[in-house]
Amino acid sequence: QSLSIPYRVTDTPLRLNAQEWNQVVAVFVAGPAWQFKGWPGLRDGSPVNIFSKMKAFYVNFDDTKLIPNVQKWDVQKLQISRMKRHLDKASVLQFWDGLERFMAKNFPDLRF
Repeated sequence: QSLSIPYRVTDTPLRLNAQEWNQVVAVFVAGPAWQFKGWPGLRDGSPVNIFSKMKAFYVNFDDTKLIPNVQKWDVQKLQISRMKRHLDKASVLQFWDGLERFMAKNFPDLRF
């Protein structure tokens, strides 16, 4: 038996209220630290503390170099191929596996 779990996706995180921030379980990282300006938990301009509270993902093409910030942050890297798009499903599965593992460990009360 499978169970569908609804997720809310937003591209305007600064509009979230305190209760909604407590429900954030993941973030897609673009690379620059300024992406996290105004986020709760940001310390000294570094989002490292944020990544201890939510799972961070970075998606890039396999033929591009990683952004230096991404290399040093605790971010799950998901690589996709420009030429072998049929392999995208593997990255999608890695995303869901990483998120589910993180949630089981850090947010068991939000599961199911």
